[in-house]
Amino acid sequence: MDAPLSQPHDLDGRTILVTGANAGIGYWCAERLAVRGARILLGCRSPERAQTAVDAITAQAPAAELRVVPVDLGSLDSIHRAAADIDERIDTVICNAGVKAADKGARTHDGLDLMIGTNFLGHFALLARIAPRLADDARVVAVGSLAHRFAHIAPDRLSEPWHGSSLRQYGRSKAALMAFAFELDRRWSDSARSALCAHPGYAVDPLTAPRPGLVEVPPLARGLAALSRPFVQGKDDGAAPLIHAATAPDARGGDYWGPGGMLEFRGAPARMRASDEVRSPATGAALWDAAERLTGVRFPL
Repeated sequence: MDAPLSQPHDLDGRTILVTGANAGIGYWCAERLAVRGARILLGCRSPERAQTAVDAITAQAPAAELRVVPVDLGSLDSIHRAAADIDERIDTVICNAGVKAADKGARTHDGLDLMIGTNFLGHFALLARIAPRLADDARVVAVGSLAHRFAHIAPDRLSEPWHGSSLRQYGRSKAALMAFAFELDRRWSDSARSALCAHPGYAVDPLTAPRPGLVEVPPLARGLAALSRPFVQGKDDGAAPLIHAATAPDARGGDYWGPGGMLEFRGAPARMRASDEVRSPATGAALWDAAERLTGVRFPL
């Protein structure tokens, strides 16, 4: 499915920060939201890849307002610099950037576990630092994963060496990010701000619409991948639940959105059920305390 260029500019005047906007699901969120008129801040680690994304979005939406915010979520110094660089009001944040695989013992610039430190703690620190810039009715969307169901968070052991598979640790990092979002929504309960979660299902490049420099799949691979279309989807379609969570009037704080088809692999956005652990207020509170301790950043409320 290609970009919905016929959509009205219903997001004119809105500023949306998308982390990891230079590739994959993050890119498609940025493009689709820009097409609808939003001003997009592309939070990206690589300036070169960010520029490729800017060029691709501009080709789809020539009038798009885009600004690259250099940020490495695996570096607290980089996060602090990025936050200082943001001086505009932010209406929505999509916490998408993440490390999907890592070797045991891999660490961030600050000595934290690479996946926990980037996928969860990096977003925690960034949101804490830009909190004064968030609009009174701001919405935060944490990008979760189906893998969160197979992981245990253990807030008191966030940065200890992990055992088992890289996929399990990835699921743990996503579960932590989701639990943080649900806790943030609880702590924002007396305000108009909200936090919620969404996941893209099983989204793959070969079924994704082409974009020069970003998605370039050989015709043979694309043809073979078409056989799997009843079960999986492209990353452009995978972005739909995230965009729905970020913009739809029926999306509410504390929601969890994902594809509504079989096994949540593909399909139109629908409300999903997150694990009991990520919804637990006790887990959320313990995770919040651990995040402030490990990052040295207090979250203003």
